[in-house]
Amino acid sequence: MYQGKKITIFLTAGLPKGVREVKIDQWSGKAVCGPRNALSNIVSLPEIGQGACVYFLIGNPDEGGLLDVYVGEADGFKDRIKNHDYSKDWWQDVVVFVSQDKTLTKTGIQYLESICVERLKKSGRCNLKNGNSPSVPTVPREDISGLEIFYENLSIIMPLLGYDIFIPEKTFELKEDSTKNPIFVCKKGDNVVAKAYLLEDGKMKVAKSSTASTEETKSFQTHPYKKLRDELVKMKRLIQKGDVLVFTDDYVFDSPSAACDIILGRSASGPLEWKTKDKGLSLKDFLNNKLKD
Repeated sequence: MYQGKKITIFLTAGLPKGVREVKIDQWSGKAVCGPRNALSNIVSLPEIGQGACVYFLIGNPDEGGLLDVYVGEADGFKDRIKNHDYSKDWWQDVVVFVSQDKTLTKTGIQYLESICVERLKKSGRCNLKNGNSPSVPTVPREDISGLEIFYENLSIIMPLLGYDIFIPEKTFELKEDSTKNPIFVCKKGDNVVAKAYLLEDGKMKVAKSSTASTEETKSFQTHPYKKLRDELVKMKRLIQKGDVLVFTDDYVFDSPSAACDIILGRSASGPLEWKTKDKGLSLKDFLNNKLKD
């Protein structure tokens, strides 16, 4: 099945970080994104100011780490954002998703808000600012497939805007006989053993129950990924068992090197540290060999 998507990003003021409108071909949904200081321009758009929407308030941490994210729903974004604008001072950007044909209902946006919060908690790729987990409303069975398609497109658009907080909803199973997508291992001594897959988008998905070092080098204390490592411990995505840290669930890192840095507690070269489980071939050599095929 052909899985490509045609996506259009329109810069309303010609600025790459200004107000952007995003559409996917053959989809009735639409996203509008922009900085906080452009709120007046965003809410002036007819389809944004009024009507049902699900939205994200996003704040960038001062010193690396995960994005701060709040997920909300509204039956009129213009009135809703006035409360956030004055009562929450941590966010800098907003992304609003609407349906251009007005088919999104109040129940529909409540469903989207609920599953977005649930799946962001599952991904562990942001600091979720929602105080409570909204319950999933009762939705007609025939409407769920359409809402799940809306979510799928939403989760594709967010990384394009620079907010890579969702992960694909696919089962992660390590298969020993895979040659096209082998298991990679990162080790330190006998106790620290992490297993992972290299994903198609270049990210590294580390498997649940993989272990990481409890030790950190002196230079790692000022490393860009130090804050992320601390946040994973705080979120209990990494918990200490004996003399190692253990991943409590699968976790997707932005790159092989990012995964190694967290696992080893020091700066590391992912292409060299990750090796195939069966042949001990480095990730670098594995990728070079693929170019020769």
